Amino acid sequence: MTTIETPRLLLRPIAQTDLDDLAQIYRAPEVMRYRLFSQPASFKQTQKFLASYLSHWEQHGFGRWATIYKASQQLIGHCGLEYIATLDEVEVNYLLSSKYWGQGLATESAIAIVSYGFKILQFERLIALAKPENLASVRVMEKIGMQFHKNIQLYEMEWAFYTIKRDQWQYSNSFMS
Repeated sequence: MTTIETPRLLLRPIAQTDLDDLAQIYRAPEVMRYRLFSQPASFKQTQKFLASYLSHWEQHGFGRWATIYKASQQLIGHCGLEYIATLDEVEVNYLLSSKYWGQGLATESAIAIVSYGFKILQFERLIALAKPENLASVRVMEKIGMQFHKNIQLYEMEWAFYTIKRDQWQYSNSFMS
């Protein structure tokens, strides 16, 4: 499986060995606030999330990457591509420990993931979802060139639905050889 390197990050497929670090991140209320499951996660819940991420990799050949901050070699979150069957779409997603917010790291990881999706996996279109009040996530989607399409109801919640097509992608050479 592919590892992606950006100026400040190393992205590698998420692994079972990431459980303890991921559990620490998922324990933080501010990190979980805008997720589908918006409460801090227990260790057991984090185990279930991680199992689903690993299963996604097995089933689809792509998924979430562990986001490693190169300066410290610390796992600081995850990012990736997820097939959403109910929409028949592939979503770009990212999550970081709050300690690393506001530094452009989510944007850096999202650029790398979208480049991988278009250049390596040859997707024609990618989407991103965020709760409309999650302005930081919306800004990331807009910074990487995604366009607001509409608000949708999914899993009994409202989500801002953003899209980008491969022929609209401006960062096609970023971080990918």
